[in-house]
Amino acid sequence: YDNYYLRVLLGERVLGLPPGAITSAHLAEAKRVLSSLQLVLLSNDAATPVTLQRATGIANFTACRDTTRPARCAMSDEDNERARRDNAHDLALYDYAERLAAQHVASWRGGEAPLPAVL
Repeated sequence: YDNYYLRVLLGERVLGLPPGAITSAHLAEAKRVLSSLQLVLLSNDAATPVTLQRATGIANFTACRDTTRPARCAMSDEDNERARRDNAHDLALYDYAERLAAQHVASWRGGEAPLPAVL
């Protein structure tokens, strides 16, 4: 699949679309879905475990990924460019999620965000 995150976020209706069929309208819909969530975090962000602890009261979250080790595989520049092109909407959605996560982390830092009703 191309734009896997977007497809999964929008569900069956979009998941089965053929490669290349994801549009900017799908991206806008996925952004609306993310915006409706009470808490958006990035699994590899150092602030995520602390924010989860503040949001849920569970104290033993750990970082999800060790970023100190190099990746096990490397793609060619050509493959990287093709992947960026084929997944442009996913990359835009991730950029949006990063900004949203930063806002959510900042609101939890000061303790002013309400506890999510559903986790």
